[in-house]
Formats: sequence, C-alpha cells, structure tokens
Amino acid sequence: MTSATTSVKGKTTTRLAAASLLALAMMLGACSAPADVEQFIADAQNQAAAIDDDLQRIEEQVTGIPVDLRDDVTNAMASAQAATDEARDALAQAQESEDGAVVALEDAQVALEAASAEVRHVTDEARKNGADTVADLLSTLQEQIDALRGETENATA
Repeated sequence: MTSATTSVKGKTTTRLAAASLLALAMMLGACSAPADVEQFIADAQNQAAAIDDDLQRIEEQVTGIPVDLRDDVTNAMASAQAATDEARDALAQAQESEDGAVVALEDAQVALEAASAEVRHVTDEARKNGADTVADLLSTLQEQIDALRGETENATA
C-alpha cells in the first residue's frame, strides 16, 4: 500500500467520521428523551475509561522493546490520550448543552480517527519487530478507540 493510497483512505475515513459526528450532534438537539443523550454520553465515557486502562497496560510493556519502536509507541499513546481527552471535553460540553459542543464533538471524532490510524500503524511495526505483547495491547487500544468513535453511530440509530 502506498502512502498516497493510505492518505486518500485516511481522508475518506476522516470525512466519514466527521459526517457521523455531525449526524450525532444533530441528534443531540433533536432527541425526544434526554435519557438517550445521557446514555450515549455515559457509554462514551466508559469507553474513554477503557482506553485509559489500555494505555496503562501498554506503558508497563514498552520498556522491553527497541528504542525506535518505543518512541513510536510512546507517540501513538500520546495521540490516543490527547484524542480521548478531547472526546471527554466534547462529551462534557454536550452533556451541559454548551455552545460549541457540536464543533467540539466533530473535532474529537477527527482526533480519534487520527489516533486510531497511528496506533494501527505502530501495531504493524511492533509485530514486524517481534514485539507481539505490545502489538496485542496496541491492537486492543485501537479497538477501544474505534469503539469510542462508534458510540456516535449508536446515537443515530
């Protein structure tokens, strides 16, 4: 796969993710029962907590891998943490029905997509370098990030 192909796929996926989040944001204002929105927010917050747990497990394993790979893993973890924090902030804004919540949710969705792509790439690198334990943990992290992104689809169903 060439970097141009990866870039095109990434842009398409990012646009799709942003569109999904926009649909969610529209639903937040249109939900007939506030409980629907509250449940979505609670589910997403639980997913964010699972990401924190995954990051902690990965941090415990990175010391035993080559320095270059360790740097890549550390950067991917930082991206995942930043995207998760951004999602938490956006969810808090949505829960409080604050102005700007829609934009914050869109930005969080894009950040989560980018973090997922970076973690996927580093997972492949870890496997190539024989760091299977770290690769398995990164794979779980990526699934959690994707699940947090997927919470937006649940709200529109």
